Amino acid sequence: MPNLSPSAAWLENASHEQIPIQGSCSIGRSPSNQVILTNDKISRRHAMIQVQREGEYWLVDFGSRNGTYLNGKRIMHPTRLYQGDRLTTGPFEFVFRTSQPGAENLSATSMVGATIADVRTLQCWLLVADIIGSTQLLRSLSLDELPMVTGRWVAECKATIETHGGRINQFMGDGFFAYWRDYEGTPGNVGKALQVLGQMQEQGRPAFRVVVHYGAVALGGFSVGEEERISGSEVHFVFRMEKLAGKLGEIRFLSQPARERLGALVQGRDVGQHVLPGFESAVTMYGF
Repeated sequence: MPNLSPSAAWLENASHEQIPIQGSCSIGRSPSNQVILTNDKISRRHAMIQVQREGEYWLVDFGSRNGTYLNGKRIMHPTRLYQGDRLTTGPFEFVFRTSQPGAENLSATSMVGATIADVRTLQCWLLVADIIGSTQLLRSLSLDELPMVTGRWVAECKATIETHGGRINQFMGDGFFAYWRDYEGTPGNVGKALQVLGQMQEQGRPAFRVVVHYGAVALGGFSVGEEERISGSEVHFVFRMEKLAGKLGEIRFLSQPARERLGALVQGRDVGQHVLPGFESAVTMYGF
């Protein structure tokens, strides 16, 4: 039995052996995965469990042909795991276990102590992407096709962002939240990532929206695993932007700070000034 820390999670197989989840955990046939499952029904990069926020664990399938099942149902999009959930991939079945109580039960004392020790304010690029018309997509694709389309979209977006220096911080059902720390070459990396994502949008399988903002955020505080806690008003701002983009029918949306930093890398189109809920001043937004 592995030595498990208080915040640890693990997978328990049919023989009651425990496989620790150390940070974000990849699952597949390839030897490069943290959980290696040798079987023809398992894809080379089949799925992953990502740790995010305070003790949240999310199961993500990468569009595998044979799927990933949670409590007997094939997952259609990134899905949060809970204590006792049963995961099935091919002939392998696991029970998800965690000793982490979850964000709602974290003590205020531990949160304050972690905040004092670890939080720092940094300029970051913030990106929210989500699938458009997921209900219509469900109706237009079979139950076998849908998870392959959405899973491969997640995998391709993840590879694009990571190739260009960013990181997905949170999965959220039909979408995700990603970020880049701002260094000298970051605007160029963000611009290149947006070009690739734009090419994916043109293919329209699935249709999805991309929203980008630039601002100061707080990184750190209490976190579990690899994903940093990112907070602050600019995070709320980018999510409000995503809602506005949907109302305006925009599939690519930039805030004014992001537009100014990207410069000639992106051809922005002024879509007017807007007041976002929770923010007092009107701000100019750009389509691209």
